[in-house]
Amino acid sequence: MFTTESTEGNQFWNETYFVPHFQPIVNAINRSISAYEVLGRQFNPEENTYQSLGGLFHNREHDPVPIYNIDRILREKAVQTLKESSLRTKLFFNMMPNFLSRVHHTDLFAENFHIIQLIEKYGIDRNQVVIEITEDEFDGSIERLIQIVQIFRDYGLKIAIDDLGTGFSNLERIGYLHPDIMKVDIRIMRESLNKNSFKQVLGAISEMSQKLGSQLLFEGIETEEEVNLALSMGANLLQGYYFSTPNPHFLNRNTFSDKMKSVLETFSSVRSRELREKGIREQKIIDQLQDLFYELSDSKEEDFPFRFGQILGSLPREILKVFVCDAEGYQITPTYDLDRMNGGYLERSRQIGNNYAWKPYFLKHKEESERFRKKWGVTYPLYDINNQNQYVIFTFSLMAGKILVAQVSWSE
Repeated sequence: MFTTESTEGNQFWNETYFVPHFQPIVNAINRSISAYEVLGRQFNPEENTYQSLGGLFHNREHDPVPIYNIDRILREKAVQTLKESSLRTKLFFNMMPNFLSRVHHTDLFAENFHIIQLIEKYGIDRNQVVIEITEDEFDGSIERLIQIVQIFRDYGLKIAIDDLGTGFSNLERIGYLHPDIMKVDIRIMRESLNKNSFKQVLGAISEMSQKLGSQLLFEGIETEEEVNLALSMGANLLQGYYFSTPNPHFLNRNTFSDKMKSVLETFSSVRSRELREKGIREQKIIDQLQDLFYELSDSKEEDFPFRFGQILGSLPREILKVFVCDAEGYQITPTYDLDRMNGGYLERSRQIGNNYAWKPYFLKHKEESERFRKKWGVTYPLYDINNQNQYVIFTFSLMAGKILVAQVSWSE
């Protein structure tokens, strides 16, 4: 039991008033609640309300001992609630690296960790526990943290990394800990989501999660638009007030099944239409370029640069830059850049001899043209930071192993 002296006069500071709350995490694949994040709340009997303890846990000025004890109380109550419910669901427990490194600074054994003691005490399945590493700053030993996380993982617990995009939760934490689940708090980026750069960051996180084999969880979701953004980034786990506020009880597993069915069907329909429109747009460029450069198929080697230059005036207006490489990736024509002010193309002869064989789009084009006899290649949208516009790169196999490279405007 805690005293008012140790809690700065808070009269409700005893363990009966600390109540774990559970915010559901919805799996987009089966449309059901597959997990809950455990969050700390303090009950105020005078107002019959619950108050978040998030500010307390993240305030580095408070004495960490009573805070750690409160965390243990909440954790045990949550595990006990899970045991009594008999549900086959997962619980996400937030654990701050600084607390872990301070408390476990001597011998590291699984039986010394409170969460593992609780799993053994209540006999719950260790697959039902996810350790969520969360903190804006970390000043402990990274080697010690890696050891602690490895103990959790060896015991059979999953590891999640919280709040991607802030503090220690960036690339350093991902690289060291290789999480099973990567959490993106959409609230961090909400005011900037309409900016292309932030969407590109989210896209990079999505691609990184796939390459690492980590599941992607978007939290802080409040609108259907944000659900659609999460789905478009490949997130299969969804959490936020759009579904439910944290509450002291578990919900029916299928509470949001109908809601998700509607969202997924709408998303699939819209996304399919977007992909069809993208395909039509790509094919239009492909047909135009193919018609233009077909005329070069009978060109002699020495005439090719001259005849290539003659075609420039007929290029589709979306072409921003174009040049030709040989089969080894060496540029054999000038680069022709669109003159955005006056129209026409500016010739850059100094770039002849540049090599692009190492570029992903060039390597992919060569491999697919050799393996599948494919003449065309198109990249996903890229971003030109100087001109502030999106573009894609088209590659096209010409005669005698030559490869056309065209940068095409792709802004909405």
